[in-house]
This record gives sequence, C-alpha cells and structure tokens, in this order.
Amino acid sequence: MENLDVSVVIGFRDWGAERIRRSALSIIESFDGVHGEVIISDYGSSDPEPARQVAEDVGAKYVYTPGDPVWSRSRALNAGFAIADGELLISTDADMLFSPRAMRRIVETAREAEHCALFLQCRDLPESMGDDYFATQSPLDWDHLEREGRLRPRWGMGGMMAIPATGYEKIRGFDERLHTYGGEDLDFAQRARRAGYQTVWVDDPDVRMFHMWHPPTLRTVEQSEAGREAVKFNKDVVYNDKTFTRNTTHWRFRPESAIPLVSVVFATRNRADLLAESLRSVLIQTVQDFEILVVDDGPDDDSTERVVSALDDPRIRYFRQERLGISAARNLALDESRGFYTAVMDDDDLMPPRRLEWQLAAVTTGFVGSAGSFVNFDDETGELELIVSRRPTFAQAAEKGGAPGHGTWLIRTDVMRSIRYDESISSGVDNNFFLRLLRSGYKISHCGKPVLLRRRHNKQVTAVDGANQGDSAKQALQYFQFGLSNWHKTKLAEEAKVDAYPPVEDREEFTHMIDAYLPDHLIVRNATVQLTEIPAHLPSFDGTAQVRSLTRDGQTVKAHLTVKSASYPDMVTMTRIGYDLKTDVVGTDTASDATTLPWELEALNDYLHEAPEGQLITVHQVTSQATAPRDSQLYFMGDAGASDAIAISHSGSLQENSTTQWLIIGRNAEEYWA
Repeated sequence: MENLDVSVVIGFRDWGAERIRRSALSIIESFDGVHGEVIISDYGSSDPEPARQVAEDVGAKYVYTPGDPVWSRSRALNAGFAIADGELLISTDADMLFSPRAMRRIVETAREAEHCALFLQCRDLPESMGDDYFATQSPLDWDHLEREGRLRPRWGMGGMMAIPATGYEKIRGFDERLHTYGGEDLDFAQRARRAGYQTVWVDDPDVRMFHMWHPPTLRTVEQSEAGREAVKFNKDVVYNDKTFTRNTTHWRFRPESAIPLVSVVFATRNRADLLAESLRSVLIQTVQDFEILVVDDGPDDDSTERVVSALDDPRIRYFRQERLGISAARNLALDESRGFYTAVMDDDDLMPPRRLEWQLAAVTTGFVGSAGSFVNFDDETGELELIVSRRPTFAQAAEKGGAPGHGTWLIRTDVMRSIRYDESISSGVDNNFFLRLLRSGYKISHCGKPVLLRRRHNKQVTAVDGANQGDSAKQALQYFQFGLSNWHKTKLAEEAKVDAYPPVEDREEFTHMIDAYLPDHLIVRNATVQLTEIPAHLPSFDGTAQVRSLTRDGQTVKAHLTVKSASYPDMVTMTRIGYDLKTDVVGTDTASDATTLPWELEALNDYLHEAPEGQLITVHQVTSQATAPRDSQLYFMGDAGASDAIAISHSGSLQENSTTQWLIIGRNAEEYWA
C-alpha cells in the first residue's frame, strides 16, 4: 500500500461529468507538491460511465456503489474513504473548486495544529457563474472568483472536512443513517470534537473553496414529504445525538485496515467448558466490529486453546502465559489489544447480544466509557436476581467504595492502559482499578441497561476468596479517601443521594430483556434473524430451521431464518449468515408465536415505501394471479412447504358491493395495521 500525505474524496450521484472534471482537476492542481490522491465516489448514478471516464482522464481513483434507492452523502464519502491511502482524509463535493495552493496549505495546517479536524466554509458564486460560465473559462480567473464569492451561511455547513485517518477510524466515519440532504459535516465536526480533536477553521488567503452555482438542492428535496422527513431526521441527529462513535451495528463501508472498535478481553484458567459459552455470547453481538483476546494464565492442559480453535473465528486471539495471576493476565490483554474500547468479561459470564450496542451509545461527551446493571443466575436452578447498579460517580464511591460489576465495563483502551491492574494483589482487582480510575478524574456513564448475565456457582472467586476480597476493598477505599476532609466527605455523600440509580420502571420486564440468553441447559428458546440473501443450502442446526421469504414480482423483499429450540452454537451460526437476532423463551408469559412482524405488515411497509400516503388501501387474500384484483400488487410469503398471498392496491372509494376483505386507513404501515 502506498503511503500518501492526503486523500480527497468527492461524493456524488447523477452529477454533470464536466463539473466533476473541473472539481477534480482543481484539487489535483492544488496539491502543489504534496503527495495526494483524488477518489471519485459515485453513489449509484444511473449511468456511471461518464464519471468513470473522467476519473481515468484525470488520474483519479473511481468507486461505484449501486443499489441504494436514496442519496446519502455520508455513505458516498465513506465508500471513498474505504479505499483511501492518505494520512489525512478530506471530503468535498463535486461542485467545489479549490484555489491553486489550497490542499498543500490544508495539509501543512493539519501538521502544524496536530490532533485536529479542519473545516473550510465554501464561497457561493452567483447564478451567472454556473456550468455555462465555467465551460468558457480556461484558465480560471481566481481573483474574479474571490471578488464574486460570498461565504455560505446555510445550515449544515457543507464543503470540506479534513481529519487524520486515525481520527476517522476512531469515530467510524460519517454517520450512514443520514441521507437525502444536510448536516453531515456539522455532525462530523461535533463528533470529532467529542472524540478529542480540536476544531480548526481554515482561514488562509491561499485556501479558497468556491461553489459553482446550480439550482438549490434543498428546494427540490422539500417538495416531497419523504424529503422533509429526511431533513428533519438529520437535524435531530445533529442536535440531539451526543455520541461520537457511529455506525456501530453496521459500518457498511469499513476500511479493511480499520482497527477493531472493541476488544473483548478474557483472563481464564482451567474453565474451558464455561469459557466456550462466554465466547459464543460475544459472537452473537449486534456490534460485530470487535476482536476477542483470551489470556490463558498457567493452564494445566490445552483445553482452552482447543475451545478457541474449535470456534474457528479469526477475530479470536489466544495468548498463553506462565501462571502470573489475573492482574498480569488482564494487563497482557491490554498491551495486546487493538480495539479503541475494551469490554471486560469473566470466563463464566454471558453478555446479551445488544450489550456492546447499548454501552457504545452511552459513551457521550465527557465520558471515557460506560457500565451497566446485570442479572445473577443460578447455574443449577436458573433462579434470577436483578442487580441494578449505581451510577459510577466519584461521589458514589467516596463513602463505601465499590465498583460497577467488572464484567459490565466498556472503557477506552488507552485509559485502561494508563491505569493498569495492580499485579501485587490477588483479589478485589476490579474494585482497586476502578477507584484509581475515578480518582484520576475519568468519568464513566451508566447505560441504564442489563448488560451481563452473571453465573452463580461454587467455583466463583467471590465464593473461594471472599476474605481476601474484603481486605483488598478496604485498602482500595483508604487510598481513594486519602486527602478528603470530613467536609468533602459530607458534601460528596449529599451529592451521591441525587440520581443515584438509573430509572427502572418494571424490574421483571427489565430482567426479561436478557433472560433468553441464559445457558442452553436452563432454557429453551426460538431465534430469528433477517437474511440479506437466501442461502442455497442451510448449515446444520441443533434446533429446527425454517426460512420464510416475502416476494414481490418474483423479487425477494424480505427473508428471515427461524430456528426453534435454538442453541448457542445455532445463534452463532445464525449471526454469521443474518442480522438482527431476536429470541423468545419457550413456555414463558413473555414468549410470542413469532419473532418477526406479521408478514402482511412487511408487505404493507414495502407497498407504502414509494406509494402516496393518506388514501384508502384495499387488501385481498388471493390464491393465484388470476384471482388478484386488477392493478393490485401481489405479495407472497412462504417457505418450501406452503405459501400465502395477498393483493394490495390503492382505492379512491369503497364500493358498496366490494369484495375487499380488509379495508385499511392510515398514514404509515403500523397505523394501517392497527
């Protein structure tokens, strides 16, 4: 791979080829000696050939992304950055012109400022300076552009963003939920700042970015209800989503070289049978952007290594050391971790599938990680005990010490490396670590969810080493309270009483959020995943598998795989071929007959996707194409054994002798179904 100073990505769809050519050439000329590349990212143009030819003519990379029905600048830019080789990454649009030394000065500014994200506001040119004008201008009169351009005051900024490739990976690129129009750069700027990158507005006479005039995009977008809703959604994300790591459950355009988002770490010894279940609970996470580190601390045999090997997942890394203790094992894991965050796990516990998703969403401004509540379960009887942990604040710890459950931590890896586990103690290691972390000034949020199933059995450390744990806790608290006067302790005690616990409205419902992921010997569960494509041959399962698909005109709209009596190995296999794992415990009050939406609702969702809203919808059960009413849309849901069919159509009015079997009124599919 060639190391470059800078990569500049132009994202677009169905844009004029000559406009793209002018923009790309202005960027290439503005490198002025720095080693850079231009990437033209075509996000689904109806005819990709003109832009592809432009890329070939000017010496740029070209990437084409087909198939997405909506325009998304975020996804277009991420698709370009996925193949970028530059140390500094820059995004821009296909209607921007850069002054002759602009990119060189941007690279120099980034190096001077260090650990920063750079932004440049464009200068809008008047209506007289559109495509026709620039078709006759060669070379460009930059002084004239300077006189005519006006700084843009519009919402959402727009124009140019620059950040080191390491920073781009840290916040996982542009938010791929944003689509249609607006807010991508502003959202990125806020997230970069939350991640510790200083915001630098480039103010340099040698750096200019001019916007070639064309009819305003927003005016076109706001002509449709869907467009207005998209702009509203984007603004809501920009103003109200305080996280900085995005695209956690699915980063569609993840660069191959990107570091894992999370390192899940285990320190273990001679408990291979329990570890196997714990590892599988990680493998079914909704966030699949992780690595797993297993540190085997002086084992008596190779059973743990064989368990890791049998799972056959390249993301699991195994380390064996002579017996040095749990602290040394955890420190080795910290030294070897590549993930931006570290999630701690004990080798006998289980994490529910949304643990990483929930905890990443709780890491907002000012916090370096998050913790959560957990559910104790008896490994023989299955008896459950919900433990709602306190918010992990300095004030909460000042009186009696204590830390949130060790297996509920998700903390920035660099922060954990700076604290490290104390290798001089054999018990109470987690409490000691956490109090030192709080004393160092770091803050941990509470995600408000149960993120761990904690196994109760007679081999737990708390059962075999309780006395040492108690002594260690006393020593850690003495260290934590050192230097605190009685006045400080009183004030902290008062503060600790305020908002001490996250809200839990229904403890039983809270527990049932994760009880479907108890070990296989305690429950029977049904599980379902959505499929992006139907496999030609299903892998083998311990339970009974069935694929059902919804089709329209012979094209698959949605498909899901259900496995009844699904085991943990089954759920791992299901996660590898599908997504959005859902489960029900068989034989409980919370169980349902299906883990997916009614298929008729799925059909309505599809029918309404581009259909006008606010009209009568008629739905007919049919047996064949011949029995479907005229001008209706046929939908089939079926598996290898049987199928059902309905026909859906809009209706201007209800006829007195109509054969309609269902008449549905509403504005969206859920309202229709209700």
